[in-house]
Amino acid sequence: MSESEITAPAKNRLEGIDFARAIAMMGMTVVNFSIYIGRAEGDPQWLIQLESLFSGRAAATFVFLAGVGVALLTTRTRNDRTPENRRSARLNLLKRGVFLFLLGVSFRAQWPYDILHFYGIYLTIASLVFLWPARWLVGLAVFTTLAFVAFYFALPPLLDLDYWASPSFANPSEALQDVFFTGHHPVTPWFAYFLVGMAVGRIDLHRSANHWRLLIGGAVLIGLAKAIKFAALNLALVKLIPSENWGFAISYVADIFGTSAYPPAPLYILFGLGTGMIVLSLSLMICAAEWRRKLFTPVIWTGQMALTFYLLHVYIGVTAAEWFLPEESESVYWLFAWVIGFFVFCLIFATIWRSRFQRGPVEWAMRRLVD
Repeated sequence: MSESEITAPAKNRLEGIDFARAIAMMGMTVVNFSIYIGRAEGDPQWLIQLESLFSGRAAATFVFLAGVGVALLTTRTRNDRTPENRRSARLNLLKRGVFLFLLGVSFRAQWPYDILHFYGIYLTIASLVFLWPARWLVGLAVFTTLAFVAFYFALPPLLDLDYWASPSFANPSEALQDVFFTGHHPVTPWFAYFLVGMAVGRIDLHRSANHWRLLIGGAVLIGLAKAIKFAALNLALVKLIPSENWGFAISYVADIFGTSAYPPAPLYILFGLGTGMIVLSLSLMICAAEWRRKLFTPVIWTGQMALTFYLLHVYIGVTAAEWFLPEESESVYWLFAWVIGFFVFCLIFATIWRSRFQRGPVEWAMRRLVD
């Protein structure tokens, strides 16, 4: 999602965040296009590994960046906490949350993997906590992550539900289940990305020293996640857990020590946060110099219009893949060719559009409807 509005004021804008958002958008197209363009025998292992790196982590970076953007948007309110400013900022976030939730619910009929209605929920909750100290936000992120673990063990047997089933969004109780637990980007634990992003957005992201701190911190988080996973699964330490006494199979307990997107266990959150921090830090470094910002202007504009391109990647990219790709296109080569082709389309579209308009079409519509 691109929230052109969820950024610092224009005069203070950090183009590195827009650059990072564009990179995350390209990563999401890899994941989503792969649903329709599969692998083939003989595909090189390194390309398959490259494809798998994007799974779940591109979307996590999007959510993390949205949290950073909220922190930048509400900077003035945090510095001048008059009742009027607090009320205005809270209403601003709430209206955007409602807009994105309704847009996402409508879009979900076309795209079952939609993330926008989850964004709407994230923004709605953020409207209540955006003034909290950074350490409280991180604490809530930890609670949100651990809450998923509790839900994962307790709710399926308690409510007789299948975690892996796709609930009907037309049923209110199943809709709540989707949004908070079993959906593709549920509040528990995905809101942790948003919360940590809000905390990271409090630091001075113009300083190069903080760019390096984010880079190193992200690498540490990824290393920590991989080390814990290796100890628990590769060294089989998970077998020391007396799971029989709890009534759980070892394989079920082992899920909590994985780093894949399903289920989104704590190590997945650590890995995703590390990825988001690294992408943000490198993007800020790239855009720190004026000549590089000018060189990558089309990428930056693409990031500023990522909400528009998120919708178009389904209406144009996925639809075209279904209609026009030949049956023999099942190959990772075709996948990356399709991703690169769509990204080039985004760069060209963004350049032409931004030469005449300040905001993307969907970003403009959101601004007009909610402001």
